Amino acid sequence: MKIRRFGKFRNFLFLSAAMLMFGMVNGAAITESITGKAVDDASISAGKQLFESKCQSCHAIKNKLVGPALKDVHKRRSYEWLTKWIRNNDALRKSGDKDANEIFEQFNKSVMTNFTDLTDDEIASLVMYIEDASAGGGAAKADGATTSEVVAAPVADKETVNKINWMLVVLFILIAVILFIIVKIIEQVSEIRGKDVIGWNKVNAIVFMFIMIIGFIAFIWEFYVHGALTLPEAATEHGRDLDRMFNITLFFTVIVFVITQFLLFYFAYRYRGRKGNKALYYPHNNKLEVIWTAIPAVVLTILVIGGLKTWNKITNNPERDQFNVEIFAYQFGWTARYPGDDGKLGNSNWNLISNDNLLGIALKDKAEALIPVLEQDIKDLEMQKANLHNTLAELRSEMGGLVGDARKNILSKISDIEDGTTESEINNTINNRKVQIGRIKVSLETENAKSFYDNTGQDDKIINNEIHIPVNRSVTFKFRARDVIHSAYIPMFRSQINVVPGLGTEMVFKAIETTNEKRAKLNDPEFDYWMICAKICGAAHFNMKLKIVVDTEEDYKIWIDKQSATFAKDPKTENSENSTPSIAIN
Repeated sequence: MKIRRFGKFRNFLFLSAAMLMFGMVNGAAITESITGKAVDDASISAGKQLFESKCQSCHAIKNKLVGPALKDVHKRRSYEWLTKWIRNNDALRKSGDKDANEIFEQFNKSVMTNFTDLTDDEIASLVMYIEDASAGGGAAKADGATTSEVVAAPVADKETVNKINWMLVVLFILIAVILFIIVKIIEQVSEIRGKDVIGWNKVNAIVFMFIMIIGFIAFIWEFYVHGALTLPEAATEHGRDLDRMFNITLFFTVIVFVITQFLLFYFAYRYRGRKGNKALYYPHNNKLEVIWTAIPAVVLTILVIGGLKTWNKITNNPERDQFNVEIFAYQFGWTARYPGDDGKLGNSNWNLISNDNLLGIALKDKAEALIPVLEQDIKDLEMQKANLHNTLAELRSEMGGLVGDARKNILSKISDIEDGTTESEINNTINNRKVQIGRIKVSLETENAKSFYDNTGQDDKIINNEIHIPVNRSVTFKFRARDVIHSAYIPMFRSQINVVPGLGTEMVFKAIETTNEKRAKLNDPEFDYWMICAKICGAAHFNMKLKIVVDTEEDYKIWIDKQSATFAKDPKTENSENSTPSIAIN
């Protein structure tokens, strides 16, 4: 009886332990948070989504990217400081905060976007996610999705790499010298004997045939092995047209390749030099030249005409601008803007960009509120310039005891002040601010101001991280860039275009397979459409991507209805004074 009871008790303990372990794997890895809020899976998951949409392009938990690794940042900084930094790091630096300015200097004065739109609860959930991920995080992984971590590849010691490189160079030279000596010895022996030791014509001819056979084997292997790694069938109308053109072109070029390469190597073998044989002099044949000129000309004409028809179909799409989405590129991410109920995207201008208007949408109240902020920034810069001699003295006083990179950093700052580089940079920034103020004032005072600030952007919806488009509907992506040249590339749509600061570009396409349909066809439940940057635009270029979800018309309508207008005014506060924006451009 006691044995049975003990067995039941043992099973109970085992099940309890198993449930506890299961809960630990799928639940939060933390029990307390510096935010002071209760830890729960929902908050951590919400923080994970915010991290992926706003932070992941420049930050990782465990690895240094454009910005510092965020692992255990809550142990190094207070929650109050983190809140100020996330919401408006620009203001925190200007307040003279030492830590904020040290980070700014350490990461090459890279300007981090201010997130003035985040609520206290959103910042708390973001910090809670970082705490959880730093501790090994389980709650945020409960849905099976994990934040992609960039793992730095092991870097070999430079000295070892240099030694290996020099060894390879020396080895290559030795092999070349040995081969040269062997050939010279053979030539001398041939001269002494009065005849060739080796029949080079025959050897070369056999080598040619050997190379041809190996080459064709490699060609077949490459075609079947690496051919299987090509992109799946395109998910857009024009993409399938392009694939068809590519396959037709590949068909003809493969035939020509096989015939010409076979003849090239076979003729080198068949008509090799033999003793007593005389080459046939065959200078001209009009009929042959007409044939081998006409055939490629006809084939290429057909291919070019087909290409022009496809190109005109893409570029002269009659459904252009019926459904517009703006895609805004910046280092290192994408932001989308959808039109509101009026169906129109509001006007925009880069001079209007600020930290509460990151896309520079033409809203009169935002433009007017930006002018005094720019003017204050000029005053701050003038004061900074006037205090350069004090800054220089402070830097020199910090030199004592410093070694290594810390000393080099201080010396670099001292050098920049002494040679006038720092003052020149400040003057350039001041001039840029003055030009920006002038342009904004002109835009507000001209006769076109009313049409430019028409408030059509008031109901626009700004989306990060993941965008949705309806299937079987022509979509126009209108691109703008904030900083450097990017390149929008959507592999599964067969679409790519450069995104250039100051120059609007666009692409038109019609997706014909939803994300779920493509997943079923590929038998891959984790498949997604992605837009990536195909231009090397900086340190975190590899992480610059945007998920595109292709929905049915019904699912798209449900999704877009859930998105709120970014600048919609609360009727209760519509007449109240707007909050003052901070500057997003340095």
